[in-house]
Amino acid sequence: MPPHRPPRGANNRDGTWFDTAAERLDRWSERVSFELFRFGIYVTMPALVVLVSLDVTLRYFFNAPLQWARDVNGLLLLVTIFCALPHAWDRAYHIRMEVFYSRFSPETRRRADVLASLAGLIFFGLMAFQGARFVPFMIRTGETGEDLELPLWPFMMVLSICALVVAARIFSNPEGTEGRLRYPSASEAGDSLESEVVRVTPETGVGPSELGAEAGSAGDRSPADLEEGSRA
Repeated sequence: MPPHRPPRGANNRDGTWFDTAAERLDRWSERVSFELFRFGIYVTMPALVVLVSLDVTLRYFFNAPLQWARDVNGLLLLVTIFCALPHAWDRAYHIRMEVFYSRFSPETRRRADVLASLAGLIFFGLMAFQGARFVPFMIRTGETGEDLELPLWPFMMVLSICALVVAARIFSNPEGTEGRLRYPSASEAGDSLESEVVRVTPETGVGPSELGAEAGSAGDRSPADLEEGSRA
């Protein structure tokens, strides 16, 4: 899918090395965030739905449950959630305590947002670092699930990468707003496509929006006006 908006700061050679590095981090992290979100909604979530449905069917109708389904379901759910975290930050989908946040003044909200950004940056940065440290240890020990003889270190690596991307998105987009994003979400892409498509009816040559406007204006006119217009 082509970028939603052109890169910010392109061909800007007057900035410092820090500005250049921050711009590259922003582009990289947003691209990876978008691809992680697509992987979560198009791969791991459908796989989770199919596996849960299959396990329930086999369990209750054939009395033959999949012994390894619980482990795989947990891993798929974990990967799906972590793949969506960067996307959730960029669009402010994360959970707030609205009972208190909505009562704050604008200045207090800004301070709360700064505090949340700092806390998230530290938390996910440490999570990415610790997850990367665990991967070699899990490879050496051959850690697997209880019922599933499958190495768990690839999933720990995915979690570490997702946490690193979240930390990068918090650094690049600390306010968590959509106005600076290049890649749209699935709903945003559908809305923009729907707004650009104009379907023309063969009888009148106008689209549905024009027909709706004409119908609304006709409903506001009196019967005498309509009869006079039909005679004309």
